[in-house]
Amino acid sequence: MKALKYLSFTGKIAGFITAIGTIPFVDPKVGVIVFAAASILKDSVNRIGDLLDDGNPNASFKG
Repeated sequence: MKALKYLSFTGKIAGFITAIGTIPFVDPKVGVIVFAAASILKDSVNRIGDLLDDGNPNASFKG
């Protein structure tokens, strides 16, 4: 679970930095896509893990 948290955080930071245009030769649209993908991946894994944990969407999944 910690790996997911760190990967998501890294993806969000990279996406944000790219989105504000501080990395030369990289389109800011790529940053928005990376940021969104990191958020969606983290939320999806948490929800699926929560449902597989005890079958209820009650935030009991802690990895």
